[in-house]
Amino acid sequence: MQKRWKSAVMACMVAALPMTAACASTDTTEVPASTSSGVAISADARTGRGEVMRTDPGLDTWAAALPDGTDITRIVYRSTSGVDGAATAVSGAVFIPSDERRPDDGWPLIAYAHGTTGISRDCAPSDRPDMFGDLGAVDDFLRRGYAVVTTDYQGLGIRTGESAAHPYLEPHTAAYNVIDAVRAARSVEPSIGSQWFAVGRSQGGSAAWATAEQYADYGDDTGELLGVVAVAPLLDATYLVRNAQDETLTVAQRYLYPLLVQGVAQGAEQVTPADHLGAGVTPALSCSSTGTALATQPAPPDAEAFTAVTSAAADELMDTVQSYALPREHTEVPIVAFYGSRDDIIPPDVMQLTLTRACDVDHRVLRVRREGQGHSLDPGSMMAKWMSDRLAGHVVPSDC
Repeated sequence: MQKRWKSAVMACMVAALPMTAACASTDTTEVPASTSSGVAISADARTGRGEVMRTDPGLDTWAAALPDGTDITRIVYRSTSGVDGAATAVSGAVFIPSDERRPDDGWPLIAYAHGTTGISRDCAPSDRPDMFGDLGAVDDFLRRGYAVVTTDYQGLGIRTGESAAHPYLEPHTAAYNVIDAVRAARSVEPSIGSQWFAVGRSQGGSAAWATAEQYADYGDDTGELLGVVAVAPLLDATYLVRNAQDETLTVAQRYLYPLLVQGVAQGAEQVTPADHLGAGVTPALSCSSTGTALATQPAPPDAEAFTAVTSAAADELMDTVQSYALPREHTEVPIVAFYGSRDDIIPPDVMQLTLTRACDVDHRVLRVRREGQGHSLDPGSMMAKWMSDRLAGHVVPSDC
């Protein structure tokens, strides 16, 4: 899994007892009445989770790049907003390996959550010929014998029609989008088995982690979530807000910060972007024909351009971003988290403190530091082995 995963992530940056799988209830009447943030889930959203609204063929460029015999379906499915509990439409894609290798109990599934692309509707990987570089990861997973479902997240995608905006890093929305993608994938392709993983990096690492935390309440009828792989996960962005006020944002962080502010504001009306992005900050919010919004950001100004206009505005943004921060809730789902010692977006000391909080709430986490690597780190062969060990029922390693 090492080589192809590395090629994909470099293209998309912010791209003693037997193990008992974490199992959600199969009683579909046990649908949560509200999000874990306290927002009531509408009756419409409760009854429609994962319902497929539309299917389209996979793109020709995908078929050419993926193994022969891969069955590809682009989907639009129903999910739930973690902001207001309303039903939403989300796009994504389903990839099935060649039938000749199908296990008797069905394909194990990877629900793949992508890294930061942008915050507008034209930033969905499933609408792009190269999926913003994620085709390499999909190819790798397929060759390893996994089916794959991808989610574009709420608010990213041109096939959904009018949809709610993308609330960048809001964890409940992200988790619901991933979990409902699993429901949708199974309705499209019954050859998918009951066991699945959530895998993601950067923004997607946060989405995968949130999936672990929301699985017990929201993941009924999705089968067994065997584990989560979070690569350079952007779990807690409060340090970015703090660095902005201290005028200590690194150059890499200054590229990301405008998208953070604008994206958070899309899910939190109390945040006003103009209060945080000063003169000379002209962020690209949409994706171009050739790249993500993050990749096409203009060169950022000096760090002082990102201080809030008032302390009250800074506090409002900090409080909102803090309300999105992970980890938040105990989960029985095993997690492996990879991070780099030279990450200039999420410094290793920040990541270490964040992962320590996971241990404090009794998560089963294996923390893997990659020396000399940055935000686009390669998790190497350990990722593939960790996942195959979960499928085999081996003991779950944890260093908490």
